Amino acid sequence: MKVTAVETIECDAGWRNYYFVKISTDKGIVGWSEYDEGFGSPGVGAIIEKLKGRLIGQSVNNHEQFFQLAYCLTRPATGGVIGQAMGAIENALLDAKAKGLGVPCYELLGGKLRDQVPVYWSHCPTWRINHPQFYGNAVTDLEGVKKTAAEVKARGFTALKTNLFIHEDGPAFAWRPGFAVPFKPELPVTPKLIRNIRQHLEALREGGGPDLGILIDINFNAKPEGLLKLLRALSDLDLFWVEIDSYTPKGLAYVRQHSPFPISSCETLIGMKEFLPFFEYQAMDVAIIDGVWNGMFQALKIAALADAHDVNVAPHNFYGDLCTLMNAHFAAAVPNLHIMEVDIDRLPWEGELFTHAPEFKDGCLIVPDRPGWGTDPIEKELRARPPKVTGGLLQYKRA
Repeated sequence: MKVTAVETIECDAGWRNYYFVKISTDKGIVGWSEYDEGFGSPGVGAIIEKLKGRLIGQSVNNHEQFFQLAYCLTRPATGGVIGQAMGAIENALLDAKAKGLGVPCYELLGGKLRDQVPVYWSHCPTWRINHPQFYGNAVTDLEGVKKTAAEVKARGFTALKTNLFIHEDGPAFAWRPGFAVPFKPELPVTPKLIRNIRQHLEALREGGGPDLGILIDINFNAKPEGLLKLLRALSDLDLFWVEIDSYTPKGLAYVRQHSPFPISSCETLIGMKEFLPFFEYQAMDVAIIDGVWNGMFQALKIAALADAHDVNVAPHNFYGDLCTLMNAHFAAAVPNLHIMEVDIDRLPWEGELFTHAPEFKDGCLIVPDRPGWGTDPIEKELRARPPKVTGGLLQYKRA
């Protein structure tokens, strides 16, 4: 079965866009993957266009051969959006290959170890604060934060992840200087910020009860000095983990050594070579792997590297429903899975875009047994919702 065409398609996803790779074959089988350009990655689609000429006419089965060829051809600028483009193509090849064999993609990743994947409700109540026009149930204050945590518990989820917010200056708003919202490149951690983070976490605990796992994502919003100041101020709280993004393994290792909480990290890294020093310096307790960026077959290698260092992994997943099911196959196959990220708040029209939606039971994601990833984008519906914004970090501004 050979590749006859490679195409990228974008569609409107409210405050951002969704992006897809469609690989057509001479057997009529179509392989799909979802990727992203909004999380600091503009231009992935342009790289796919540059790479696809080396793929057309080749067998969909030889995804590792294509990956190694593409790596050689882009070696001077490895990683970044180039690595993400390679991962997006690899994921579409895996889908086509699995469909040709009539098996779920997890069979190509070593087989299924679990039928259900434990998940946490991510961006809670972040999407309801930042984008209530698309998700409803607007949250503007600490009482709304508390009610959202109660909803998480009532719906059977055992954990949630939240972000940084200021509650004192009118309606709640996100604090994201690491992404220039506001633009403060020194990344200050002030008493006011600490006070607001603490109030936010206490409201979640009050609403969710003593057994709900609470995760907080600091992203790139503080440097080690500020991180330690914040972690010490929160040390009496019960947190599942603190998530920190960093490109400095020694600095992150220092923070971890002095943290009262488990540290998760690495969601923005691409390839084993970028992950390796973080394992060698024991910089994190849990390695977050973005299989959408890396490609699920490459992500499997990173998970094996983590396992060799006695570190569990968690998929990074905050995209559309196809990405959720792509990550479900990875999570089903890796032995050292900790927990998986899922955005439970969805767009009103999300169900119109895909043939099958993710299924949840008792706080877990059911691993689909359908061939390929277990869902396909509905091309007609994608094209009926053309992209409206550049999306993500390049678009977002606080009024």
